[in-house]
Amino acid sequence: MFETTKHKFKVKEALSDCFEPLRSDLGNVHPNMRESRFITASILGFCRAYAIANKLNEKTFALLVDAAFEEVFRSESMSVQTRTETWLNDADSEFMQAYYQAKAKTQSPPDLAWLSQYAQEHFRKARTLWHPL
Repeated sequence: MFETTKHKFKVKEALSDCFEPLRSDLGNVHPNMRESRFITASILGFCRAYAIANKLNEKTFALLVDAAFEEVFRSESMSVQTRTETWLNDADSEFMQAYYQAKAKTQSPPDLAWLSQYAQEHFRKARTLWHPL
């Protein structure tokens, strides 16, 4: 159990650092990222490569994926995971290309500078909506 918690922390920390430049004041990323095959495939590929490198079982991998998507997409994580699973099961070509690239680029310790750069080039920083009283 402690081992799983340690790995979840490392994955969440890497993704948090990766997307920090794009987060709103409340910690949200731009909503368009939820629809990005590249972003979701990269997160999944990163989790898979991390699990392989650390010799983690499938149950732990699933927990890492869940923690990763919650870290990035918060309350929308389940719908994004469902969409991601569909793209994976359909072997969507754009998705699969990004997935395998992410697996190949992932190293230990995790360095997601390449993903952060891509996200900053393709998405705006999320903004918090508020209205003065």
